[in-house]
Amino acid sequence: MNHLRAFAQEGIARHGLRGYARKLDLDLGTLRSLRDGRDIQSSKMIGIVEAMGRSLLISDAPGGAPARKGGFGEASDAGDEPPEEALRQGYLPIPYHPAQRQYGASAPVAFTRAWLDGQGFAPENLCCVHAPDDRLAPVIGKDALCMIDKAEWQVRDHAVWAHLEAGQLRLNYLSQPEPGVMLITDADPATPPMLRRGAELDELMLLGRVVWAGALKR
Repeated sequence: MNHLRAFAQEGIARHGLRGYARKLDLDLGTLRSLRDGRDIQSSKMIGIVEAMGRSLLISDAPGGAPARKGGFGEASDAGDEPPEEALRQGYLPIPYHPAQRQYGASAPVAFTRAWLDGQGFAPENLCCVHAPDDRLAPVIGKDALCMIDKAEWQVRDHAVWAHLEAGQLRLNYLSQPEPGVMLITDADPATPPMLRRGAELDELMLLGRVVWAGALKR
C-alpha cells in the first residue's frame, strides 16, 4: 500500500491531481483517497494497479532453497554462460534484462543464494545489462556487466540506476530532490547534470538500481 501511495504521489507531482486522474482514467475521489492514505476497496485497488501499469504480488511466506556458502561463479572460458559446475554447486544464474536484447540468455556470472540473501537481494528481482558507454568510467566502464535490482522502484539516494530514455539503455547517477523532479549526472564532474521534471519524467523508464558491477576477462 505504501509503495502504491508513493507511485500516486509521484504521478500527482508530475501531472497534478486532476491531470493524473485523467491519465489513469480514475475518479478524483479514488485517487485522492490513495494519496491521503485512506482505506480503499480491494476491487478498486486492483483497478488502480492495472491503470498504473504495475503488478501486484501477494505472498504469505518466503520460499526457496536453503542458503549456501560462497560468493559468485565466474564466466566459463567461452564467456557467455556460467560454467555447469558452478550451477551444479548451487550457484544461481542471473538472466539478462530484456533491454539487453539477449532473450532467454543468462549473464556469464552466477551467485550463491547465501551471498544474495546476505545482500538482501531476491533472485527473482535480479537481472543484468552491459554498460552501454563510458559515461560512468572509471567506476563502471563500457561493456562492464552490471546487475540491477528490479525491486528498487523509487530513487532515494544518489545512486547508479539503469534506465531507458527514448528507448535507449542508459546508466547514470540518479537522485530525486523532490517528487516530480529527477537529477541525472555522469561520473565526469565537467559534464553538467540534466534535470527532468513533471511530465518529462514519463519518458524516463527506470529498470532498476545497479547493485553489482564487474569487468569480465576476454
